[in-house]
Amino acid sequence: MKVSIDTPQERVKNLSLLPVLGYSPANGFVIGGAVSITEFLGNPKTTRLSTALLNASFTSKKQILLNFRFDLYLKENKWFVSGDNRLLFFAQSTYGLGIYGLQGQAYTFSLNGSDVAKTDSEQPMRFNYIRLYETVSRRIANHWYAGLGLMIDVDFNIKDQSLILDTPNQHLTSHYVYSRSFGFDTAHYSTNGLSFQIIHDSRDNPVSPFTGNYLNLAFRVNPVAFGSTQSSTMLYYEWRNYIGVSKSVPRNLIAFWFWGVLVTSGHVPYLALPAITWDTYNRSGRGYIQGRFRGENMLYGESEYRFRLSRDGLFGGVVFVNCTTASNPFTEQKVLNSIAPGYGFGLRIKMNKKDRTNIAIDYGMGDGFSGIYFNIREAF
Repeated sequence: MKVSIDTPQERVKNLSLLPVLGYSPANGFVIGGAVSITEFLGNPKTTRLSTALLNASFTSKKQILLNFRFDLYLKENKWFVSGDNRLLFFAQSTYGLGIYGLQGQAYTFSLNGSDVAKTDSEQPMRFNYIRLYETVSRRIANHWYAGLGLMIDVDFNIKDQSLILDTPNQHLTSHYVYSRSFGFDTAHYSTNGLSFQIIHDSRDNPVSPFTGNYLNLAFRVNPVAFGSTQSSTMLYYEWRNYIGVSKSVPRNLIAFWFWGVLVTSGHVPYLALPAITWDTYNRSGRGYIQGRFRGENMLYGESEYRFRLSRDGLFGGVVFVNCTTASNPFTEQKVLNSIAPGYGFGLRIKMNKKDRTNIAIDYGMGDGFSGIYFNIREAF
């Protein structure tokens, strides 16, 4: 029997090679390269598609970005192995904790019980960052997995560029105030530990799903014995759902994405706190710059309508809306006290018909900010 070249085959790699030449609000102009790899590690009838994304780039903001992320389904989906690995020589501004700055809202904080004058909204920083997240999960029922992960976050060589301490007119920053208040070194710190997780994954394709849903619940323990600067625990959740709206055009669908991180005990270093666009593939928060919103606790939600533009499937489009809420321990702002909205639209260009890999070009708008976002694959 003749096998069509479009028929999924075991152990056949699909490669999408892409020069990275673009722009993003957090990085400026970016040049580099990316490789998207997909492969069935078992019989395609009984094994889900495995994916990996490797990219290296340099930016006009003097950043070096090295990333390697993967989601592997072993034979008959008995094991699920995932990784999120990064080495960044980075420059990024921070904007304080919680949701503020909307409609000109002021941001203030206190140190040792004394009020500090309003800080600048944008506080430039440089730092180096290592992330090593490696998880292994065993299938326990249809689409359900339980597993364990090693989680390492190390921030070092931190330079708080707008911090001024050695003059009568001191200028304090959110990073400095938070670090001093909770006993962290302002130049380096680590958050290392283990993650216990439950996963449900019924998506038809992890690169660009048409149907199904994805759920991840993880409880992370960061003890000092594992190298953490301070002991802490965190609860993470993520849910994605894909609902088709056209039987004749599966690509026309509505997608939902919700994720959140809660610090359940202890304190986490400032740069390790949850923030927009610091999710696995740096896709959340379109409409704002990376790190614009950060907090001890954060909740994020997004909905996207995806549709086909050309009959041959080469071009597609999206429109999206999102919202972010985060807490601030200094102002006692809780999640849901204030919400930052974002919205926008985008173009999709299909790079690989076999695994549905797309180039994504989006224009996002938020409150007082807008930007263009270039990526490989869908936002979620």
